Amino acid sequence: MSVSKPPKSRYLWSARRAHLARLAAAGALTMVPLACGGNGDAGVFESASTAVPTTAKAAGASATTALTTTVVPATVKAPVTTAAPASTAPARQTFPAGGELVVNFSFAPTAGGRVHNPYVAVWVEDGSGKLVKTISLWFEQSGKGTRWLSDLRSWATASGRVVDQTTSGSTRAAGAYSVAWNGLGDDGAPVPAGQYTVFVEAARENGPYEVTSSPITIGPKGFTVAIPADGELSALSATLKA
Repeated sequence: MSVSKPPKSRYLWSARRAHLARLAAAGALTMVPLACGGNGDAGVFESASTAVPTTAKAAGASATTALTTTVVPATVKAPVTTAAPASTAPARQTFPAGGELVVNFSFAPTAGGRVHNPYVAVWVEDGSGKLVKTISLWFEQSGKGTRWLSDLRSWATASGRVVDQTTSGSTRAAGAYSVAWNGLGDDGAPVPAGQYTVFVEAARENGPYEVTSSPITIGPKGFTVAIPADGELSALSATLKA
């Protein structure tokens, strides 16, 4: 076996070593012959006798084994909307729109002598006995007139003697009268359809006291009901004009 000796020129030796290193990095050298001597070319090749650098292997592997992968986007489904079922509940019935409840009555004194005009209250209560609306309240409008409101015993109990100025007025002499209600409660909304009671009450100084009533059914249809007469109150009726 011949033994390669390092070039005598240090420059040539360095150049050769650099050239061999470049070849090894490029993958051109796959096997390096063993040198017989430790001071010859074996010393030069020793540094280049390692395996192909990782970067070269990786590059070669990707060049030979890389696969083309196509990414298929996921199908985006449109949200499913379900229409809400139409409500089958019947509409809530109330006092007929534009209608009114008209209460008619007559007052005629039964005693002679001086007759004072009576205090009169007309109101409606619901099925539980709760005041729904004072339709009309007649009393003396002077400063002392309110003290006699307690003589209207049934109305005072139902209302707590709370006076609605929009439905109150002065007393009236004997005669026939009509008062009307538009079906709105104290909250300004139409009252629901159902069972109610209409009341008429009268009281006068040095005279008799009367109160009468009749149940009524408020709904989409009109009606007329008679209210029983009592003492100085007569010709009483309630008519719903739908």
